[in-house]
Amino acid sequence: MTFLDAVPGFTCGTHRVFVWDRGHNTMLGELTPLLAVRWNRIRDDISHAEIVVATHECCELLGDLETVFMEIEITRLDVPVWNGVITRLEYEYSDVRLFAEDILWVAKRRVLEVGYNNSWPNIQQVLDMMHILLAQQCYGAWGDLWNMLGNLHPIRNPAGFPEPRTTRVVNKFQVTIWEDFDKYAEDMGADYTVIGRDIFYWDNHLAWAVLPELDENHISQFPRIVEYGNSFATRAFVTNGRGWAGHAGNPDLTWADYGGGPVDFLITNAEEGEDANDPPTPEELESWQESAVHAIAASAPPPVSVVIPANTTLMPGAPWNVVDLIPGAWFPITVNRLCRTVSEWQRLNEVLVTESAPNGETVQFSAISAPKTRIDPVA
Repeated sequence: MTFLDAVPGFTCGTHRVFVWDRGHNTMLGELTPLLAVRWNRIRDDISHAEIVVATHECCELLGDLETVFMEIEITRLDVPVWNGVITRLEYEYSDVRLFAEDILWVAKRRVLEVGYNNSWPNIQQVLDMMHILLAQQCYGAWGDLWNMLGNLHPIRNPAGFPEPRTTRVVNKFQVTIWEDFDKYAEDMGADYTVIGRDIFYWDNHLAWAVLPELDENHISQFPRIVEYGNSFATRAFVTNGRGWAGHAGNPDLTWADYGGGPVDFLITNAEEGEDANDPPTPEELESWQESAVHAIAASAPPPVSVVIPANTTLMPGAPWNVVDLIPGAWFPITVNRLCRTVSEWQRLNEVLVTESAPNGETVQFSAISAPKTRIDPVA
Protein backbone atom coordinates (compact mmCIF):
# COMPACT_ATOMS: atom_id res chain seq x y z
CA MET A 1 0.00 0.00 0.00
CA THR A 2 1.25 3.52 -0.81
CA PHE A 3 0.24 6.83 0.69
CA LEU A 4 -1.99 7.48 -2.33
CA ASP A 5 -4.05 4.29 -1.85
CA ALA A 6 -7.53 5.18 -0.61
CA VAL A 7 -8.96 3.22 2.30
CA PRO A 8 -12.53 4.44 3.01
CA GLY A 9 -13.39 5.29 6.58
CA PHE A 10 -10.94 6.49 9.20
CA THR A 11 -10.11 4.00 11.97
CA CYS A 12 -7.67 4.25 14.86
CA GLY A 13 -4.30 2.55 14.46
CA THR A 14 -1.18 1.41 16.28
CA HIS A 15 2.45 2.18 15.51
CA ARG A 16 5.82 0.47 15.30
CA VAL A 17 9.22 2.18 15.12
CA PHE A 18 12.32 0.89 13.34
CA VAL A 19 15.90 2.15 13.40
CA TRP A 20 17.83 2.44 10.12
CA ASP A 21 21.33 3.54 9.21
CA ARG A 22 21.89 6.89 7.50
CA GLY A 23 20.56 6.62 3.97
CA HIS A 24 17.93 4.02 4.89
CA ASN A 25 19.95 1.09 3.54
CA THR A 26 20.04 -1.31 6.51
CA MET A 27 17.49 -1.79 9.26
CA LEU A 28 19.20 -2.01 12.65
CA GLY A 29 16.26 -3.09 14.81
CA GLU A 30 12.82 -2.32 16.19
CA LEU A 31 12.21 -0.19 19.27
CA THR A 32 9.97 -1.89 21.85
CA PRO A 33 7.98 -1.46 23.99
CA LEU A 34 6.65 1.90 22.85
CA LEU A 35 5.19 4.17 25.49
CA ALA A 36 4.30 7.05 23.16
CA VAL A 37 4.61 7.96 19.48
CA ARG A 38 4.01 11.43 18.08
CA TRP A 39 4.64 12.57 14.51
CA ASN A 40 3.39 15.17 12.10
CA ARG A 41 3.32 16.09 8.45
CA ILE A 42 3.28 19.74 7.51
CA ARG A 43 3.06 21.97 4.47
CA ASP A 44 6.07 24.24 3.80
CA ASP A 45 8.07 23.26 6.88
CA ILE A 46 10.15 20.46 8.40
CA SER A 47 8.14 17.82 10.25
CA HIS A 48 9.08 16.23 13.60
CA ALA A 49 8.63 13.02 15.55
CA GLU A 50 9.03 12.07 19.21
CA ILE A 51 9.26 8.48 20.45
CA VAL A 52 9.25 7.27 24.07
CA VAL A 53 10.57 3.73 24.66
CA ALA A 54 10.73 1.80 27.94
CA THR A 55 14.22 0.58 28.84
CA HIS A 56 13.43 -2.87 30.24
CA GLU A 57 13.24 -4.68 26.88
CA CYS A 58 15.79 -3.47 24.27
CA CYS A 59 18.30 -1.52 26.32
CA GLU A 60 21.22 -2.74 24.17
CA LEU A 61 19.73 -1.26 20.99
CA LEU A 62 18.79 1.90 22.83
CA GLY A 63 22.36 2.25 24.05
CA ASP A 64 23.69 1.94 20.49
CA LEU A 65 21.52 4.71 19.08
CA GLU A 66 23.28 7.70 17.53
CA THR A 67 22.02 11.09 16.46
CA VAL A 68 22.67 12.23 12.86
CA PHE A 69 24.08 8.84 11.81
CA MET A 70 20.76 6.99 12.19
CA GLU A 71 17.18 7.38 10.96
CA ILE A 72 13.89 6.15 12.32
CA GLU A 73 10.93 4.84 10.37
CA ILE A 74 7.42 4.90 11.85
CA THR A 75 4.74 2.56 10.55
CA ARG A 76 1.02 2.70 11.31
CA LEU A 77 -0.93 -0.50 10.82
CA ASP A 78 2.30 -1.75 9.20
CA VAL A 79 2.22 0.99 6.53
CA PRO A 80 5.22 3.41 6.57
CA VAL A 81 4.01 6.89 7.49
CA TRP A 82 7.06 8.87 8.67
CA ASN A 83 10.85 8.81 8.32
CA GLY A 84 13.53 11.12 9.61
CA VAL A 85 16.93 11.75 11.13
CA ILE A 86 17.47 11.26 14.87
CA THR A 87 18.45 14.69 16.18
CA ARG A 88 18.30 14.26 19.98
CA LEU A 89 18.37 11.43 22.53
CA GLU A 90 17.35 11.72 26.17
CA TYR A 91 18.11 8.81 28.51
CA GLU A 92 16.25 8.47 31.80
CA TYR A 93 16.06 5.57 34.24
CA SER A 94 12.84 4.03 32.94
CA ASP A 95 12.61 5.33 29.38
CA VAL A 96 14.46 6.86 26.45
CA ARG A 97 13.10 9.71 24.32
CA LEU A 98 14.03 10.02 20.66
CA PHE A 99 13.50 13.24 18.72
CA ALA A 100 13.76 13.30 14.94
CA GLU A 101 13.27 15.67 12.00
CA ASP A 102 12.35 14.70 8.48
CA ILE A 103 14.93 14.36 5.72
CA LEU A 104 14.93 18.09 4.94
CA TRP A 105 17.03 18.38 8.11
CA VAL A 106 20.02 17.71 5.85
CA ALA A 107 19.24 20.80 3.75
CA LYS A 108 18.69 22.85 6.93
CA ARG A 109 22.24 22.04 8.07
CA ARG A 110 24.01 22.71 4.78
CA VAL A 111 25.10 26.17 3.63
CA LEU A 112 24.43 27.22 0.04
CA GLU A 113 28.00 27.64 -1.17
CA VAL A 114 27.11 28.77 -4.71
CA GLY A 115 25.28 32.04 -5.31
CA TYR A 116 23.02 32.73 -8.27
CA ASN A 117 21.41 35.62 -10.10
CA ASN A 118 18.04 35.03 -11.77
CA SER A 119 17.35 38.64 -12.68
CA TRP A 120 16.56 39.35 -16.31
CA PRO A 121 17.43 37.72 -18.68
CA ASN A 122 18.04 34.70 -16.40
CA ILE A 123 14.47 34.39 -15.08
CA GLN A 124 13.90 30.78 -13.98
CA GLN A 125 11.00 28.51 -13.12
CA VAL A 126 10.48 28.24 -9.35
CA LEU A 127 10.20 24.44 -9.38
CA ASP A 128 13.41 24.18 -11.41
CA MET A 129 15.28 26.22 -8.81
CA MET A 130 13.83 24.19 -5.92
CA HIS A 131 14.95 20.99 -7.65
CA ILE A 132 18.44 22.35 -8.34
CA LEU A 133 18.82 23.30 -4.69
CA LEU A 134 17.98 19.80 -3.45
CA ALA A 135 19.42 17.64 -6.22
CA GLN A 136 22.61 19.51 -7.06
CA GLN A 137 23.48 21.62 -4.04
CA CYS A 138 22.26 19.36 -1.21
CA TYR A 139 21.77 15.62 -1.65
CA GLY A 140 23.76 15.12 -4.84
CA ALA A 141 26.67 17.42 -4.02
CA TRP A 142 28.66 14.72 -2.19
CA GLY A 143 27.63 11.60 -4.07
CA ASP A 144 24.10 11.04 -2.71
CA LEU A 145 25.33 9.85 0.69
CA TRP A 146 21.78 10.13 2.04
CA ASN A 147 20.32 8.06 -0.83
CA MET A 148 17.82 10.77 -1.75
CA LEU A 149 18.17 11.62 -5.45
CA GLY A 150 15.42 9.16 -6.36
CA ASN A 151 13.09 10.69 -3.75
CA LEU A 152 12.85 14.24 -5.12
CA HIS A 153 9.55 14.89 -6.90
CA PRO A 154 8.83 18.22 -8.61
CA ILE A 155 5.18 17.95 -9.70
CA ARG A 156 4.72 19.90 -12.90
CA ASN A 157 1.64 21.70 -14.16
CA PRO A 158 -0.08 20.24 -17.21
CA ALA A 159 0.71 21.81 -20.58
CA GLY A 160 -0.82 25.23 -21.06
CA PHE A 161 -0.65 26.25 -17.38
CA PRO A 162 2.40 28.47 -16.69
CA GLU A 163 4.31 27.80 -13.49
CA PRO A 164 5.56 30.53 -11.14
CA ARG A 165 8.82 32.20 -12.15
CA THR A 166 11.57 33.80 -10.09
CA THR A 167 14.01 36.69 -10.42
CA ARG A 168 15.63 35.88 -7.05
CA VAL A 169 19.25 36.84 -6.42
CA VAL A 170 21.21 35.02 -3.67
CA ASN A 171 24.85 35.37 -2.67
CA LYS A 172 26.99 32.38 -1.75
CA PHE A 173 27.15 31.69 2.00
CA GLN A 174 24.07 33.91 2.50
CA VAL A 175 21.58 31.20 3.54
CA THR A 176 21.26 27.51 4.18
CA ILE A 177 19.88 25.40 1.34
CA TRP A 178 16.62 24.79 3.19
CA GLU A 179 16.15 28.51 3.92
CA ASP A 180 16.46 29.27 0.22
CA PHE A 181 14.24 26.31 -0.74
CA ASP A 182 11.62 27.43 1.79
CA LYS A 183 11.66 31.01 0.47
CA TYR A 184 10.17 29.82 -2.82
CA ALA A 185 7.22 28.40 -0.90
CA GLU A 186 6.90 31.44 1.34
CA ASP A 187 6.84 34.13 -1.34
CA MET A 188 6.89 32.69 -4.85
CA GLY A 189 3.82 30.52 -5.35
CA ALA A 190 5.11 27.02 -4.53
CA ASP A 191 4.33 24.44 -1.85
CA TYR A 192 6.28 21.45 -0.54
CA THR A 193 5.86 18.59 1.87
CA VAL A 194 7.71 15.46 2.98
CA ILE A 195 6.01 12.05 3.06
CA GLY A 196 8.36 9.42 4.48
CA ARG A 197 11.61 10.01 2.58
CA ASP A 198 9.90 11.56 -0.45
CA ILE A 199 9.98 15.33 -0.97
CA PHE A 200 7.24 16.81 -3.17
CA TYR A 201 7.11 20.42 -4.47
CA TRP A 202 4.56 22.02 -6.79
CA ASP A 203 2.69 25.14 -7.88
CA ASN A 204 0.31 25.86 -5.01
CA HIS A 205 -2.60 26.18 -7.47
CA LEU A 206 -2.14 22.56 -8.62
CA ALA A 207 -4.66 20.18 -7.03
CA TRP A 208 -2.47 17.10 -7.49
CA ALA A 209 -3.88 15.41 -4.36
CA VAL A 210 -7.63 15.58 -3.65
CA LEU A 211 -9.51 14.11 -0.67
CA PRO A 212 -13.22 13.25 -0.39
CA GLU A 213 -15.57 15.90 0.98
CA LEU A 214 -15.29 16.36 4.74
CA ASP A 215 -18.61 16.44 6.56
CA GLU A 216 -18.84 18.77 9.54
CA ASN A 217 -19.93 15.77 11.65
CA HIS A 218 -16.58 14.03 11.09
CA ILE A 219 -14.53 16.52 13.12
CA SER A 220 -14.40 17.09 16.86
CA GLN A 221 -14.80 20.89 16.79
CA PHE A 222 -17.43 22.70 14.76
CA PRO A 223 -15.99 25.06 12.13
CA ARG A 224 -16.77 28.75 11.94
CA ILE A 225 -17.24 31.16 9.03
CA VAL A 226 -15.01 34.25 8.77
CA GLU A 227 -15.09 37.17 6.33
CA TYR A 228 -11.69 38.91 5.98
CA GLY A 229 -12.06 42.60 5.24
CA ASN A 230 -8.32 43.21 5.59
CA SER A 231 -7.68 40.83 2.70
CA PHE A 232 -9.82 42.94 0.37
CA ALA A 233 -8.08 44.99 -2.34
CA THR A 234 -8.93 46.54 -5.69
CA ARG A 235 -5.30 47.04 -6.80
CA ALA A 236 -1.99 45.27 -6.14
CA PHE A 237 1.53 46.66 -6.56
CA VAL A 238 4.79 44.70 -6.61
CA THR A 239 7.84 46.96 -6.24
CA ASN A 240 11.56 46.83 -5.58
CA GLY A 241 11.21 49.88 -3.33
CA ARG A 242 13.26 52.05 -5.70
CA GLY A 243 10.52 53.85 -7.57
CA TRP A 244 9.29 51.18 -9.97
CA ALA A 245 6.41 48.72 -9.66
CA GLY A 246 4.27 46.29 -11.56
CA HIS A 247 0.57 46.61 -10.79
CA ALA A 248 -2.76 44.97 -11.49
CA GLY A 249 -6.39 45.78 -10.82
CA ASN A 250 -8.91 43.28 -9.56
CA PRO A 251 -10.80 41.84 -12.55
CA ASP A 252 -13.91 41.18 -10.46
CA LEU A 253 -14.32 44.57 -8.80
CA THR A 254 -12.86 47.99 -9.63
CA TRP A 255 -12.39 50.71 -7.03
CA ALA A 256 -15.22 52.63 -8.71
CA ASP A 257 -17.53 49.65 -8.17
CA TYR A 258 -16.45 49.56 -4.54
CA GLY A 259 -17.24 53.26 -4.19
CA GLY A 260 -14.75 54.09 -1.47
CA GLY A 261 -11.67 54.83 -3.54
CA PRO A 262 -8.87 52.37 -4.27
CA VAL A 263 -7.89 49.79 -1.65
CA ASP A 264 -4.33 48.63 -2.29
CA PHE A 265 -2.11 45.65 -1.57
CA LEU A 266 1.66 46.38 -1.66
CA ILE A 267 4.44 43.80 -1.93
CA THR A 268 7.97 45.16 -1.58
CA ASN A 269 10.99 43.03 -2.45
CA ALA A 270 14.23 44.98 -2.22
CA GLU A 271 16.13 42.07 -3.80
CA GLU A 272 14.34 42.54 -7.14
CA GLY A 273 16.42 44.31 -9.79
CA GLU A 274 20.16 43.95 -10.09
CA ASP A 275 21.27 47.59 -10.06
CA ALA A 276 19.63 50.22 -7.89
CA ASN A 277 20.72 52.98 -10.30
CA ASP A 278 19.13 51.42 -13.39
CA PRO A 279 15.42 51.15 -14.12
CA PRO A 280 14.02 47.62 -14.36
CA THR A 281 13.85 46.03 -17.78
CA PRO A 282 10.46 45.60 -19.48
CA GLU A 283 10.78 41.89 -18.77
CA GLU A 284 11.29 42.52 -15.06
CA LEU A 285 8.28 44.82 -14.95
CA GLU A 286 6.25 42.14 -16.72
CA SER A 287 7.31 39.60 -14.07
CA TRP A 288 6.29 41.99 -11.28
CA GLN A 289 2.95 42.55 -12.98
CA GLU A 290 2.40 38.77 -13.12
CA SER A 291 3.03 38.62 -9.38
CA ALA A 292 0.56 41.47 -8.84
CA VAL A 293 -2.08 39.61 -10.86
CA HIS A 294 -1.62 36.52 -8.65
CA ALA A 295 -1.76 38.65 -5.49
CA ILE A 296 -5.02 40.38 -6.42
CA ALA A 297 -6.82 37.33 -7.80
CA ALA A 298 -8.67 36.34 -4.60
CA SER A 299 -9.09 39.72 -2.91
CA ALA A 300 -12.50 40.96 -4.06
CA PRO A 301 -15.12 40.73 -2.78
CA PRO A 302 -13.72 40.31 0.76
CA PRO A 303 -12.82 36.63 1.10
CA VAL A 304 -15.20 34.43 3.11
CA SER A 305 -13.76 31.18 4.45
CA VAL A 306 -14.61 28.18 6.52
CA VAL A 307 -12.21 28.04 9.48
CA ILE A 308 -11.63 24.62 11.02
CA PRO A 309 -10.17 25.09 14.52
CA ALA A 310 -6.49 24.19 14.66
CA ASN A 311 -5.69 20.64 15.78
CA THR A 312 -9.26 19.45 15.32
CA THR A 313 -9.50 15.68 15.80
CA LEU A 314 -10.61 13.47 12.94
CA MET A 315 -13.50 11.28 14.11
CA PRO A 316 -13.90 7.55 13.40
CA GLY A 317 -15.85 7.00 10.20
CA ALA A 318 -14.47 10.11 8.48
CA PRO A 319 -13.91 9.51 4.74
CA TRP A 320 -10.14 9.91 5.01
CA ASN A 321 -7.33 7.52 5.85
CA VAL A 322 -4.07 8.58 7.48
CA VAL A 323 -1.93 7.44 4.55
CA ASP A 324 -3.89 9.84 2.30
CA LEU A 325 -3.38 12.90 4.51
CA ILE A 326 -0.90 14.84 2.39
CA PRO A 327 -0.28 18.45 3.48
CA GLY A 328 -1.40 20.56 0.54
CA ALA A 329 -4.15 18.10 -0.50
CA TRP A 330 -7.41 19.76 -1.53
CA PHE A 331 -10.81 18.84 -0.09
CA PRO A 332 -14.32 20.35 -0.21
CA ILE A 333 -16.27 21.29 2.90
CA THR A 334 -19.74 22.80 3.41
CA VAL A 335 -21.01 24.47 6.59
CA ASN A 336 -24.77 24.98 6.63
CA ARG A 337 -25.68 25.12 10.32
CA LEU A 338 -24.67 28.74 10.89
CA CYS A 339 -26.36 32.00 9.84
CA ARG A 340 -24.48 31.79 6.53
CA THR A 341 -23.95 28.71 4.38
CA VAL A 342 -20.50 28.46 2.84
CA SER A 343 -18.98 25.80 0.61
CA GLU A 344 -15.34 26.01 -0.35
CA TRP A 345 -12.21 24.09 -1.17
CA GLN A 346 -9.57 23.86 1.52
CA ARG A 347 -6.07 22.42 1.73
CA LEU A 348 -4.55 20.38 4.52
CA ASN A 349 -1.87 22.35 6.30
CA GLU A 350 -0.68 19.98 9.05
CA VAL A 351 -1.45 16.51 10.35
CA LEU A 352 -0.47 15.55 13.91
CA VAL A 353 -0.73 11.91 15.02
CA THR A 354 -0.27 10.84 18.65
CA GLU A 355 -0.51 7.39 20.21
CA SER A 356 0.01 6.89 23.94
CA ALA A 357 -1.32 4.73 26.73
CA PRO A 358 -4.03 4.65 27.94
CA ASN A 359 -5.62 7.11 25.49
CA GLY A 360 -4.79 5.32 22.25
CA GLU A 361 -4.46 7.27 19.01
CA THR A 362 -5.65 10.74 18.05
CA VAL A 363 -5.30 12.27 14.58
CA GLN A 364 -5.47 16.07 14.56
CA PHE A 365 -5.24 18.38 11.58
CA SER A 366 -5.36 22.00 10.49
CA ALA A 367 -6.40 23.39 7.12
CA ILE A 368 -6.37 26.62 5.11
CA SER A 369 -8.50 27.94 2.27
CA ALA A 370 -7.36 26.80 -1.16
CA PRO A 371 -6.40 29.34 -3.83
CA LYS A 372 -9.25 30.77 -5.86
CA THR A 373 -7.59 29.55 -9.06
CA ARG A 374 -7.25 25.78 -9.31
CA ILE A 375 -5.23 23.72 -11.76
CA ASP A 376 -6.16 20.07 -12.18
CA PRO A 377 -3.53 17.54 -13.31
CA VAL A 378 -4.00 15.67 -16.53
CA ALA A 379 -6.00 12.49 -15.89
